Amino acid sequence: MTREEALAAITKALVATVGSVDGDITEETNLVDDGMLDSLDSMTFLFELENDLGQKLEAIDETYEDFRVGSIVDIVVQATA
Repeated sequence: MTREEALAAITKALVATVGSVDGDITEETNLVDDGMLDSLDSMTFLFELENDLGQKLEAIDETYEDFRVGSIVDIVVQATA
């Protein structure tokens, strides 16, 4: 999976979680710090992302706290390589 495809999957999971997104999601976006997700939404978002990808992202567990999109893109690209 390319970085662009990973970013699209992340955006899709975000929309499935919160309903809509104002503005662009880039690799510099922090989903929690920028107020797009709260702690409960973050777990739903990760579930949606893994469900859409059809696989568990082993680098992400219940203690995962790095919601910078670039970091999540790295994990998705590596997991789907």
